[in-house]
Formats: sequence, structure tokens, C-alpha cells
Amino acid sequence: MHERITAPQKYYANPPYASTRGVVTSPGTSGQALSAGQKRDVLWDSQRIRLNGFTTPDNTRLRVPEDGVYHVTFNATVNGSTVRSVGENLNAYLLVDGATGQGASGAIGHTTFQHQAASSYTTIQVSITEYLTRGSFVRAQVYLDSGATGNWWISTADYDANLNITLLAPSSNGWTQPASPPPILRPWSDGDYVGVDTMNSQTLDVFLHRENRPRITALGAAFNVAAGQEKVAVAWNSMYSNDSGFALQRLAGGYAERTTIKVPYSGIYLVSCVGTVQHTSGVEAASYGFQFKIHGDSDDARIVTQNSTTRMNMDCSIAVNDLIYLKSNEALNVRFYGWGPDTHWASGTGDGRALVLAATYMGG
Repeated sequence: MHERITAPQKYYANPPYASTRGVVTSPGTSGQALSAGQKRDVLWDSQRIRLNGFTTPDNTRLRVPEDGVYHVTFNATVNGSTVRSVGENLNAYLLVDGATGQGASGAIGHTTFQHQAASSYTTIQVSITEYLTRGSFVRAQVYLDSGATGNWWISTADYDANLNITLLAPSSNGWTQPASPPPILRPWSDGDYVGVDTMNSQTLDVFLHRENRPRITALGAAFNVAAGQEKVAVAWNSMYSNDSGFALQRLAGGYAERTTIKVPYSGIYLVSCVGTVQHTSGVEAASYGFQFKIHGDSDDARIVTQNSTTRMNMDCSIAVNDLIYLKSNEALNVRFYGWGPDTHWASGTGDGRALVLAATYMGG
């Protein structure tokens, strides 16, 4: 009895994770050098890598210790000495190699940012929740615009660059293994009769829920709207989940179909979102701002993130990684707003990961 209760508690109190903070400095630069037109696998400083279960053969690739659903975040602060009037593109990638079975593979996360001022800093970031398999490797990558000139580097301080991976659910049967509902816990009282059902509800049900948290990922969207247009909610092409309580629906009158996800439980949700757009008309090299906003039922946004782009017909992104409280049956939705006279905004092209929304139920 003691072993069956305490062993899972010990495991969930100390799940596998990886945390890298700070990059190796390249000779002759102020950070880790980037080259125009090339993808750079980020090389992490071995003295600032913290691993629990994970291993690394080369301080670049992080080996996944067991099958499960993981939350992965990456950010890097980049400096460039010279910038063209249209800015320079910087891409952040999360990649997985060596996956087996249903494990995610290839580019699992991708964003594009534009560096717009010489000798200044731009932070690029991306996050995703995905099913990873034991023995696969996660790595972070930065791409610098092929037209860039001058000196470019990733800054080296702890807060300038990091890659973090956390196990959320040790699901052994893939992303869509049915979730177990949140357990209902109650205090014990003297004289309580403890039968099999009661014991299971207060112990086994808790562990089953932790093993396979309710979650969704929505992918892909397409829109083309005039600047300043209201009621532009992202309409998702597809959604996969492990709990039938999640439902992809129409937000409300005036919005398109498939613009909201009803959540099944009240509580805290870990939310990650990538929003990538292009402005398709206007003035080349002028800066045009845009927002992606994460909402619940209210028209007041829970999270607002903003960026700007200086290039027409080229992707530019935002990335969100946050916790929000949602009520049961609340409508989780993402809305877009773009500025600029005589400008149109279109959803980004990217690589199938240009628009992504992921949410994992973390508890009530």
C-alpha cells in the first residue's frame, strides 16, 4: 500500500525536465555568431545546463528520457550591427530528430521576427506542447536572413537565451490517449469506511489524471482582412485533443465557423500560441503593427501580444506562453487586429506551424 501510493507521488514531485540558459561565445564576437542565409543549431554553455532525466551528447541536442507530452519553450536575444531599411528576418525553430511511433518529428515550432534597428536587440521566441518519444532529440535553431550584412550574434547572458522542456503527462499511448477527468478530492474523517471505490477515487484516479492531462492543439488558419477590421477571430483548420469535452465551434454572431474551443473543466490552462501574418499592401519598409489577443468569453482580452513588420508579403510572428483561468464551457479563442492605412493582412504561410494554439488543463 505504501509503495503504490508514495512511488507515484515521488515521481510527479520530480518529473523529467531540461533547462539550458546561456550560449557558448564564438571567437571574436560578443556572443554566438550567426551567418547570413544559414541555420544555426544553438550550442549551450555546459555549465548552465540543468537536466533531470534528459541527457545531451553535444550540448545542442537534448535526449528525451521517456514517452510523454512535453511543453517546450525557446527564446534567444539577437544583436545585428547593420540592418537594411526593410529589416532582417530572424527565424526561431524547435526541431525533433529520431522520433518513433506517434512522436512529433521535424519542425514542431517555427516563428519569424524582423530585426528593424542596427546595433540593437531583438528577442525571438517559440513554444509548443507536443508528444515526444523516448530517445528522440530536441534542439533549437536560429536562421538569419540571407541578405543580412555586418556582425550578428546571440547574446550570452542567462536571460538572453534559453531552452526549457518539461514533462506534462507521461502518456505512453500517444497524444490522443483518452484523458482521465479531474478527480474530486475530499478530506478524511474519523470513522470513514474506506472501500475499494473510495480508495481508488482518492489515489488511483488522481494518478490517472496526472498521467494523461486533458489537452488540445489547433493548427492552421486562413484569413485576409483590411486593416482596422474588428471581429477577426482565427478559424482553425483542424484540432486534435484527448478529451471529448473540447469542442471546436463558432464563436458568436458575426464570426466565422470554427473560431472557438469550448473547454471542459474550470481551472488553470497552460496556453501556447503562435500567430504568423503578412501585410499584403502598403508602403515598403514602413513599420506596420499587429496584435494577437487570447480571449475567453469576454471581449476583454486575457492576453495581448504585439509585433510589427516592415516587409510586405513576408511572414512575421508573435509567440505566447502563459497560464490563464477558464471556466467550464468557456470559449477559448484567438483574435487578430492589424493597423495601417490601405493595408490588408493575411495569415502567414510558414510550414504548417504558422498558426498554432495549444492548451493543457493543469488543475482547478
